[in-house]
Amino acid sequence: MSAQAILAALGLYAGTFAVAAVSSVFPLVAIEVFLVGAALALAPAVAPLPALVLLAAAGQVAGKLPIYYASRGAAALPGRHRARLERMRAWIRRIERRRSKTLVLASSAVLGLPPFSLAATAAGALAVPLRTFCAVIFAGRALRFATLVAAAALAA
Repeated sequence: MSAQAILAALGLYAGTFAVAAVSSVFPLVAIEVFLVGAALALAPAVAPLPALVLLAAAGQVAGKLPIYYASRGAAALPGRHRARLERMRAWIRRIERRRSKTLVLASSAVLGLPPFSLAATAAGALAVPLRTFCAVIFAGRALRFATLVAAAALAA
């Protein structure tokens, strides 16, 4: 389904939320490209852009919550899945020695380093409190998206 079809079916605001939620699970769907396209298409009007940024950040949180919850319960998984989880925990413990979990999660939400999907999964596995998880990724993604949308609006 194309972005135009999503917007026609759901409208600008619900479509932005839906694309953001899907993009948080499927990396081939890029919410950044969607937001830049929306900012360019809406130019010179900037009034709906803050709402798009907030809806995109909320969609990313909504999309990551199932991953967060799944990784919270993944410790009981047998075999190779448990081994992968243990390797990820060891990797995060090394990072924790240098930085806090929240700082790693925030940098990932804003910059994508370490990869956001990995950091969100690790946050669940390492039992980052749900409120902290939601607040940090919402704020980080909102900052990331606001920067992209502002740059696109200025370029238009």
